[in-house]
Amino acid sequence: MSVFPQNLPPILSSIAFASESWGWTALALGAGALLVLFLSYRSSPLRGGTKFFALALKAIGLLLLALALMEPVQLDEQPRKNANDVAIVADNSSGLTIALNGEQTTPADSVREALTTEDPVLFPDWLEKVGDTFRLQTFLFDRNLRRSEDYSDLDFEKPGSNLVAALESIDKRFEKRPLAATVLFTDGNATDRDGWEEWIGKADAKDDKVVPVFPVLIGEDNPDATDLSIYRVDAETTQFEDARVTLTIDARARGVFSKPVEVYVINDKKVELGKKEITFPQEAGEHNQPVRLRLAAIPPGVSFLTVGIRQLGEAPIRELTVKNNSQRVVANPGSGPYRILYVSGRPNWEYKFLRRSIARDAELDLVGLIRIAKREPKFEWRGRTGESSNPLFRGFKSDVPEETQKYDEPVLIRLNTATPEELRDGFPGVEETLFPNYRAIILDDIEADFFTLEQQELIERFVSRRGGTVIMLGGQESFQPGNWDNTPIGRLLPVYLEDLGRGGPSLEASFNLTREGWLAPWMRLRASKEEEITRLAYMPAFFAMNQIRAIKPGASVLATVSDSEERTLPALITQRYGEGKAAAVTVADLWRWGMKDPEQQEELAKTWRQLLRWSVTEVPARVELTKEDIDAGGLPLTKLSVRVRDKTFAPQDDANVILTITSESGATTQLNGEPSLEEPGLFTAEYASETSPGYRIDATVVDGEGVEVGTAEVARTFNPDALELARIGPDRERLEQIAAATGGKVLGMDEIGELPGLLKKLELPVIEVRQRPLWHTPWLFLLALAFFLGEWILRRKQGIL
Repeated sequence: MSVFPQNLPPILSSIAFASESWGWTALALGAGALLVLFLSYRSSPLRGGTKFFALALKAIGLLLLALALMEPVQLDEQPRKNANDVAIVADNSSGLTIALNGEQTTPADSVREALTTEDPVLFPDWLEKVGDTFRLQTFLFDRNLRRSEDYSDLDFEKPGSNLVAALESIDKRFEKRPLAATVLFTDGNATDRDGWEEWIGKADAKDDKVVPVFPVLIGEDNPDATDLSIYRVDAETTQFEDARVTLTIDARARGVFSKPVEVYVINDKKVELGKKEITFPQEAGEHNQPVRLRLAAIPPGVSFLTVGIRQLGEAPIRELTVKNNSQRVVANPGSGPYRILYVSGRPNWEYKFLRRSIARDAELDLVGLIRIAKREPKFEWRGRTGESSNPLFRGFKSDVPEETQKYDEPVLIRLNTATPEELRDGFPGVEETLFPNYRAIILDDIEADFFTLEQQELIERFVSRRGGTVIMLGGQESFQPGNWDNTPIGRLLPVYLEDLGRGGPSLEASFNLTREGWLAPWMRLRASKEEEITRLAYMPAFFAMNQIRAIKPGASVLATVSDSEERTLPALITQRYGEGKAAAVTVADLWRWGMKDPEQQEELAKTWRQLLRWSVTEVPARVELTKEDIDAGGLPLTKLSVRVRDKTFAPQDDANVILTITSESGATTQLNGEPSLEEPGLFTAEYASETSPGYRIDATVVDGEGVEVGTAEVARTFNPDALELARIGPDRERLEQIAAATGGKVLGMDEIGELPGLLKKLELPVIEVRQRPLWHTPWLFLLALAFFLGEWILRRKQGIL
């Protein structure tokens, strides 16, 4: 069977011939008839255009009769009945139970009316018409997608509209099935909005045919409706002492609120931690207002906070609902104490102010190793006959000679050690004693020769592999004067230690923040820029600087000093190095800041605390617990990952991981972490529950010998009602995006009767072709007869028969 080319008009392109074998016969008969017709018209008395018109009419009639020998048929493409699927997906979330117009009819009632009838066996008329041609696949969704036989199970009780997950699930279920279209009944509000842009991008980028989605918009907007909501809350921990936790809040208002409203934060004991008054625009519509709340009084570890919005004054405006007026969030600034090793070449003022600054901070623990005398060369004479120990230690532990300092060894004192054995032999020499015990190392006024080459390489690995922090403070034996160039520690510092060159010392140097310093919260001591500028102007001048000429690529200069010779030199420089970080503080007399007055002494203490907190932040521990929250599905799922390291911070598989989940009601559940086959030292577990508005997860790890390796904690909160009702009312824009990305069309509830016709016009996966014979239909012969009759009439008018 042959057909006409596809570039012809539709009516011709759908014509084919059933008897192609008669083609040559029809061609011969047609050619012969045309030849005879041409020869007969040569002697015809007709003249001009009339002659050629009559000839054409008769020729067309003869050709139609010749084509009838090939049995022409018309091909009609139609959907094969019950061979193509159409998914009918209905939103079953509790958000549809709120009527914007204040009437008794809710969007949920409209969905029921559109999908159900009084007879549970029958579908509505429009759905029955769709079912006459297509296989109906009926679903409903809230937190998860599931089948529904007749939509009698629409209850609109569960909060949660995982719209993106529902669409992805439909695509996956019908990946290898002939899905013609998806009809989606929803208001467009999705609780899994974080995955929205990704889904739209995938739909736009698909090379193969995209299944069209026909969204049916539920509900009608009401510009006069009023409502307040907390749309989103993000918690961020910082080293800024006045804002240990910063909350970024997206507060929203629908309608007009003539009076200011208040955003507040309370803890789980109902104690108010902060608040801020805001004002929304005085016009109809939806408005959002970003709010930042800085909280200082946050205890170490996990805290459950509630962020809410409320109206101020008397006679509050009636809202659509109050379920979306608050959200719960977890704040976890960490829990110490975090141990920092301070190594100094001599007793100085900096250690005094350092110790004083963290005296009230239980999360920081400073361990000191201070040299009070350098090693001395051996001489032939001694203070006493036969005495080889340093006279400074005369009378101490004389019964243990090996513990008494020798003349050729430096005299060190240990401060704030945890055990009598800690640092007894001086600076640690192996990873097992340095890596697990400290998160940061401070080198103050100490020369390179104090450490052996092995100890310097150990410090380099402490930063690059263990992920710790090293800070070098300025002094007469720091940086270039301490011969740190071309050493393992010199490599990790963020500055180049070339020769100083010419130039005098920096005198009367004033301290300033760079642009990067202004952006680092731990570098600031005031909340506003104006207050910070005033504070910097009041700082005293400094007179001792380690002059640095160049910084390394990738390093950040956070502060500078400008001296009396109008030179600007780096004062505080940081950089990432391997898994850790390093900092250089080139001001050698920061103690001078604390000597000005009591207020400036507190400013210096705050600066030291924030610097030390920065040094221990993001430094890994031997046990690290992370979580991944998955909301798609019947129950919210929390995937837990515990990474365990040994004393050298290599992955440790010989461990037992116990996870304790404690709900806010106090109920506990225990899980065991299972070793991962993909990563050494990784243990995983999963926990699913919705019975509590939040829970805390504690991980305890013990090694193969039963010795505790460490602990860690995380927490999770649930805000199902707040997320579901964060936005109330139809979101037509989102549904337009779905339709545009898939080739569908947005319909209103009053337009669903058009769906049967729209679906039949689609390019369907499974179609059937029906043949309708044309050769024996009356109109073909009547058409040929009409051409013959036309030719006869022309000859009749000319008097020729």
